[in-house]
Amino acid sequence: MSELIALPTLIFPTFEARISSDDGTLRIFDPVRKQHVALTPEEWVRQHCLHWLVGKGFPIGRCSVEKVLDKNGLRFDLLWLDNNLRPFLLVECKGADVGITTDTLRQSAWYNITLKAPYVLLTNGRVAYCAHVDADGTVDMIDDVPAYPA
Repeated sequence: MSELIALPTLIFPTFEARISSDDGTLRIFDPVRKQHVALTPEEWVRQHCLHWLVGKGFPIGRCSVEKVLDKNGLRFDLLWLDNNLRPFLLVECKGADVGITTDTLRQSAWYNITLKAPYVLLTNGRVAYCAHVDADGTVDMIDDVPAYPA
């Protein structure tokens, strides 16, 4: 019997989620990985954020989902590359009931030491914070995600 999880309403627009149940596990289709993945509270937020950014003009073909960064197993949630295949926007997602804290910021900053994306978005689906990160590490909060570069 599948375990039911709460699917909260988020700040991102709704989308037609393709949800299935295999062997008692709820799964949601991820258009980047092109497969159904376990529907956890964090995945619910990740898929909403992904669909929102695609709707804002971020090309799905330039997105990576849950890739391992190094031998320690550090894994980012979402990363968009620009047209020159350089990191552009790093996204860290948490479940809706997980607060966005300085620890979340620290985690994203740690990932971004390697990636050097000029923009970072932190969200739990209830709030979202976006920042521009200069090459020298200076962080400036911004009101919205930047437009995807043409």
